[in-house]
Amino acid sequence: MQDLSCPICSADFPLSGDERKGDEVFCTYCSTPFRMKQNASQEDCELEEDF
Repeated sequence: MQDLSCPICSADFPLSGDERKGDEVFCTYCSTPFRMKQNASQEDCELEEDF
């Protein structure tokens, strides 16, 4: 499992590890939607804002 930091509110939120490129994930604190830019199984996954 990997934790990402929300670029909006700076909260850390966990990923389950099975997220894929293009999947939508939400910050567990501020509920901002993001799209995965690469698979969560990769070491350095990235998020893209999805408003």
